Amino acid sequence: MKKYTFNLSSVIYNKVFPQYRVKTKAQIIEILMETTRYILLHNDPEYVVSDEDSIGKIILYIDKMSRLFFFSKNKYYTIVFPFHYLEDNGKYKIIFQSHIEVNSKLISKVISIIKCDEFKAQCSLDFVEPVYDAEGDCDEDFWIFLRELLLMEDGYIRYDFDSVHQKGDIHPLYHYDIFYSSNATFKIGLNNELHQDNFIDFVNITTDCQYLQ
Repeated sequence: MKKYTFNLSSVIYNKVFPQYRVKTKAQIIEILMETTRYILLHNDPEYVVSDEDSIGKIILYIDKMSRLFFFSKNKYYTIVFPFHYLEDNGKYKIIFQSHIEVNSKLISKVISIIKCDEFKAQCSLDFVEPVYDAEGDCDEDFWIFLRELLLMEDGYIRYDFDSVHQKGDIHPLYHYDIFYSSNATFKIGLNNELHQDNFIDFVNITTDCQYLQ
């Protein structure tokens, strides 16, 4: 088991804990890409945030599962980390499918593609041009990388401590939100506040299962 902790500055905090409710795969991919960029920045000590200055944290937990955990005061969530995090001569690099190195340029291209107007166009042919251009700027593996991100099972689960919207058993004070799209999401109520280690344990396939009573 490997566990890496990254303290959050206000800039990255606002990217991984946006003001809007996450409800699309594109938003999940953007968060994954921004988080991956932030992790890579930690190769430079200048970007390391101290415990005193941190306003939240990300934990990369790698065992039989590979997940990112995001923690703020009243909200936790987790998504799959579909890459390999490897040490190379004292620096860390991120690799996808054994041969695609995930770097800042690739990350920026993915974010620009999923946020561009062509991605939302009614005709699929409109989407060909920006992807083709990105392959020219990066390499022929760009489409493979983007396609797998779009197809991946992201494993989104969120825990909320939500006193603002609390409404009895309809919207319990402590609860899990499973999935994110309106047609699929549902809540599991909890009797007590959930600690961060318990949240990790909830999805850890190497520890004993938890039971619904």
